[in-house]
Amino acid sequence: MTVIRRRKKPVEVDTVQWTGDNEAEIQEFAGDARYFLADVNANPVSDEAQATAVVYDRLHATWINVYTGQHIVRGVQGELYPIAEDVLAETYEPVQDGAAATEATEMETTARVFAGLYETYHADVQRVIALYEQWVKAGPPPLGTSVSRWWDARLVELHDALLPPDEQPATEA
Repeated sequence: MTVIRRRKKPVEVDTVQWTGDNEAEIQEFAGDARYFLADVNANPVSDEAQATAVVYDRLHATWINVYTGQHIVRGVQGELYPIAEDVLAETYEPVQDGAAATEATEMETTARVFAGLYETYHADVQRVIALYEQWVKAGPPPLGTSVSRWWDARLVELHDALLPPDEQPATEA
């Protein structure tokens, strides 16, 4: 005999707690009033006095007793089954609304990206403005200086100003 250890895949399921008086809510959750009966006497399968309802498990084609306080779970294949609150707490954790959680996460990520880009570009613009002010203060190229060499030197300064400070080329002493 070969025993294989397995881990349950993380899945999300919907649940509604049976309080003993929310039959309409559970029937709506089940998708059809025929799949949940609060009157256990109407179902001859149930003979337990403590059961307060029954739910039909379509996957296994059987009725299952439900006790007040249990949660009705709609599984990954649409099957319905009851689960005790303590077992539910050990097995599952509450999940934010999928669309809302995804949208919130995407908006937070987008905001962080834009904030980072703003800081980066703001710093770049500040370095270029400082360079421009330095050029204005220095004035035009001195007489006798090659204009193309002067512009080449300005383009190198501009290139270096646009590099983040941690990527600046090492200056020779």
